[in-house]
Amino acid sequence: MAPNRGGMQQAASWFFRSSPTAEMRIRLFCFPCAGYGAAMYRAWQSQAPAWLEIVPVQPPGRANRLAEPPLDSFPELVRSILPELSTLTDRPYAFFGHSMGAVFASELASEIVRQEMHAPMHLFLSARQPPNLPSPVGPLSHLDDMTFVEEVNKRYGGIPREIIEAPEVLELLLPTLKADIRTLERIERATPRRLPIAISALGGKDDRLVPEHLLAGWGSWTEQDFRLQMFDGGHFYLEDQRSALILHIQDVLEAKMPAAATPSSP
Repeated sequence: MAPNRGGMQQAASWFFRSSPTAEMRIRLFCFPCAGYGAAMYRAWQSQAPAWLEIVPVQPPGRANRLAEPPLDSFPELVRSILPELSTLTDRPYAFFGHSMGAVFASELASEIVRQEMHAPMHLFLSARQPPNLPSPVGPLSHLDDMTFVEEVNKRYGGIPREIIEAPEVLELLLPTLKADIRTLERIERATPRRLPIAISALGGKDDRLVPEHLLAGWGSWTEQDFRLQMFDGGHFYLEDQRSALILHIQDVLEAKMPAAATPSSP
């Protein structure tokens, strides 16, 4: 594994990047789950191999973008991020997205392909079924705040107890989390797409909300290779399995690197 390459520095409002080096040949844009931001991938930057640049994505409504209203539809998110992303596609790149981030990554990739832009070399889609498949659980965004928080924690276990017990912090975070959940609910049963991009679907073996058969639905979204990889753990398996997950991503991208890294590659 590579040594720590420095702290996160803001490159643009959508992206946090460590100091780039000449060794970095592939960029991996990492999209967070609902309610989370770029800090979700902070530790990845120190664990990735030297040739892989980890670029965490920071949507509006959180952390340094807390003053901006959160966006609550994927078309809005895609329109907003695309101009800044297009300035960072001068070298081979891939997407990783967890839960909501998986759908965001797939929607963004679809628009990139539609516009005939330089497409990502691989999609790593984690802990979320494709949006053409209905969620196995009912909607949340209409619930009152406390019921909403309780139900989110019951399903995903994603809100730490110390935040739930700090009303002033919870008040800051709820609008963004609700907007993210609304975004997911609005895209359910969307038309499936066929992308000219290889896809890896990733998940936790004990994730009751997104079991293996739902993850397998991403196979119909690609015209290229599809692989399904399960890890020990539940919906947030990537916290305990971070090293194994990064190694898996590294192996997939490294196998493509000789072709992807040549100047003549598209």
